Amino acid sequence: MKRTLTAIAAAVALTAGSASALDSETLDINLSGEVDSNCELIPEGTASYAVDMLETGNQGSLTILYSCNSPYTVSLESANGGMYHNESTGGVNIDYDVEASWLGLGIGATTTNSASMAGTPVTIVTNNDWQNILFNGGTRTGNLDLSFDSPTEYAVAGTYSDVLTIILAADY
Repeated sequence: MKRTLTAIAAAVALTAGSASALDSETLDINLSGEVDSNCELIPEGTASYAVDMLETGNQGSLTILYSCNSPYTVSLESANGGMYHNESTGGVNIDYDVEASWLGLGIGATTTNSASMAGTPVTIVTNNDWQNILFNGGTRTGNLDLSFDSPTEYAVAGTYSDVLTIILAADY
């Protein structure tokens, strides 16, 4: 009888051990993180450039560098829609063209006129490719050309001004 009780106790112990080996519990840990959008434009701030009002061709070039860790656009906006003649309070306003291309090589070249970007930004670059964002550093070389395409736009004596704004904006 003692042997039978020992065998039963051993069987119960094995069964209890097996039951505890089948027992399991889990803990799911939800991870989250966030990265803010960050766009950089070089140069940034304010710059000045003297325009030769009698030269209708290329006024020179400006190279801008930019990067953004999210989809973005690069836009241009003209405050006056052209070179505003101060003495005539805008009676004379000479429009100009801006051509922007990748490193000045004509790749992805975009040309826009100051009249079309008067008070409204005109997009010259868009990048919505998430796969490309990691490597999206960009360089644009821009040329500014004055265009006297109307008799009322002849460069008369006086002072002229405009503010051309380059905008790099995250779209995310």
